[in-house]
Amino acid sequence: MSKKAVVIGAGQSGRGYTARYLYEKGYEITFIDEKKELVELLKEDRAFSIHFYHMDRTPVYVRDFCAYASYSEEAKNAIGDADYVFTAVGEQNLGDVAKQLKEGMEGKRKRTVVITCENGVNPGRVMREHMEREGIQADYVVSQTAIFCSTVIVRGTRLDILSQNETYFPYDCDEFTDPFDFEGAVPVHNFEKFFKRKIYTYNCLAGLISYCGYIKGFEVYGEAAVDPDISGLMDRLLEELNPCLEAYFEITGEEQAAFAKKALDKFKDQYILDYNIKNGRAPRRKLGPTERIMTPMRILIGHGKDPSIMQFVAAAALTYWQELQGKNNEPLLEKSPIETFCEINDLSADDPIAVKVESYFQAIQQNRSNIHIMSLL
Repeated sequence: MSKKAVVIGAGQSGRGYTARYLYEKGYEITFIDEKKELVELLKEDRAFSIHFYHMDRTPVYVRDFCAYASYSEEAKNAIGDADYVFTAVGEQNLGDVAKQLKEGMEGKRKRTVVITCENGVNPGRVMREHMEREGIQADYVVSQTAIFCSTVIVRGTRLDILSQNETYFPYDCDEFTDPFDFEGAVPVHNFEKFFKRKIYTYNCLAGLISYCGYIKGFEVYGEAAVDPDISGLMDRLLEELNPCLEAYFEITGEEQAAFAKKALDKFKDQYILDYNIKNGRAPRRKLGPTERIMTPMRILIGHGKDPSIMQFVAAAALTYWQELQGKNNEPLLEKSPIETFCEINDLSADDPIAVKVESYFQAIQQNRSNIHIMSLL
């Protein structure tokens, strides 16, 4: 008898990353999404293809799934019947997921395994806290994975996905102790440490590329990553940051250097099509005190290193937010960008970090039409 899996969030990661693992292992898949138009497309087409950047494997043709709108009776029943629930909605939306789970799991007797597929320091813990706050009494465990795979929509199609051919599914095995049947499944203890290392290396570099690429006018992520200005910026950052992360995570220099190199190789791969605006979305969260910009900045400061590059990235993220507010679901800025930055990170206006970020923000505005980052640092 096949296992039943619900994927909450039928966007690029939900369809192109999570669904591939499930489909290849014969799970019964149900997508749940708040976008009714997307749900209707899934119902109408009843299938989609996952293509691969390097054309190094046959596309995966995903079919025989169900799709329901969030909070519908069908969605509630699917959650109640599921063995696994995977989330692909963004960490900031896990509170709403908990509400959906409460409706579906009310009175449920069999165990549900909830697995978050989000970026964050510990989204599994966030999910668990929301579920506890909702008072869910059913039998469940919460685990999490870290996504190392890039996915984008294939333009000109309704549902198809273009994906990296990555088969690596690390998962938190401290609460969910069962063996996982996914190809490439790797059990990881102390997942928060593992996730932090990813956030402060991979996602730190991703933030640098997306926000600096945006202010320099690049649309495509890989093109920004190989721009000499941005590429040089990453090399300079890693010279200082890698030894700090080696000490911070108590790992060898060789381990951290190899980890960072794998990130750079991926980001500079011109076959992997991705976009700066997509990777820069949700700047409020990404500018937060435990996230990819501020924590690496503070780690550098704590080790007596120059934090200027990360302070410039923060200024670039604020520029992105200011210019895209009200678009692509980005919230409006109710205060000035620097006031908002200080509020998010509990900084005073005269804090040295705030002063430096504001100076870079002003420098970006003054040179907006022709930015050479190295000359501004």
